[in-house]
Amino acid sequence: MSERAPASSRWRDLGAMWGAMLGRCPNCGAPGAFATLWSVRPTCARCGVRFERESGSWLGSWVFTYVAATMLLLVLALVLILNYGLFEGLEWVLAGAGTLFVVVLYRPVKGWWLWWQWAAGFVTRDDEHGKTRT
Repeated sequence: MSERAPASSRWRDLGAMWGAMLGRCPNCGAPGAFATLWSVRPTCARCGVRFERESGSWLGSWVFTYVAATMLLLVLALVLILNYGLFEGLEWVLAGAGTLFVVVLYRPVKGWWLWWQWAAGFVTRDDEHGKTRT
């Protein structure tokens, strides 16, 4: 796969967005953007884009993960309460489901955040910034 389109059309590249959510580099589409289950590699092995420019750049992915998990939890709570009423142990069901939602959603949301940073122009190769970073 060749390098992606220029920055002006990156926002419309939904294939790159879905690929990033599945762990691919949004710039070239190479697999392996994630080093572990939840952490992203420093750079892409194929095209060399640096995924993290500064510490704290992943804070947004945590925020979006919690927002998405909270919305799912509200839907689950509404469905459970409407179907079963306020039953004993509801808080434990919701606490467990909330934890599960955060764990399951974090990686795809972090991939989406990686795509968003790439589309905004924050994820680039070191030579595009005019300096080499080690």
